[in-house]
Amino acid sequence: MWRVVSGALRLDAEYDGKPTQFVRLALPGDVIGVERWAKTDNCLRAYSLVTSIVEPIETVRTQMIDLLVDAVVIAHQRSSEALELRRGPVAKRVQKLLMLFGELNGGSVESNLRCELPHLVDMADVLDAAPETISRVFSSMRDRQCVQERKPQAAVFDIAALSELGSIAGMSASRTVKLGNA
Repeated sequence: MWRVVSGALRLDAEYDGKPTQFVRLALPGDVIGVERWAKTDNCLRAYSLVTSIVEPIETVRTQMIDLLVDAVVIAHQRSSEALELRRGPVAKRVQKLLMLFGELNGGSVESNLRCELPHLVDMADVLDAAPETISRVFSSMRDRQCVQERKPQAAVFDIAALSELGSIAGMSASRTVKLGNA
């Protein structure tokens, strides 16, 4: 088992040799690798979204129960957060993701926070949105002066302006396709 010290990891599940699918994020303080200790059939793969540090956890048997209980609670919380990042208009999803990474970078109400971000394709997977739509959202946020600068794996943005951002029209496309009458 490992503890995330800094950064952010995406955890993907692999089922029956099929391509991996995004499951949840792992953030500083989270424990990963519990499924292997519990000898489940789940195979989770961790990928660094931004510069990250993880450290192995060495525990004595008496500490293991507390560690596992904490890990289960945090995993449930992260799964709920992952669902929130995949629901609603894409602009709101991007906003939530930027706020999350802003908090990871010690962001407060100060403007012009420089923040390391995942690659666009990773953001698309995490947010369940087309990369092109995410790019358009960033352009709209730049037009509204919430985002001052956007580079492939970084952005400079104003957390206060971003948190007050209203809806951005026409930015609700999702990559998930519903079939039938659903």
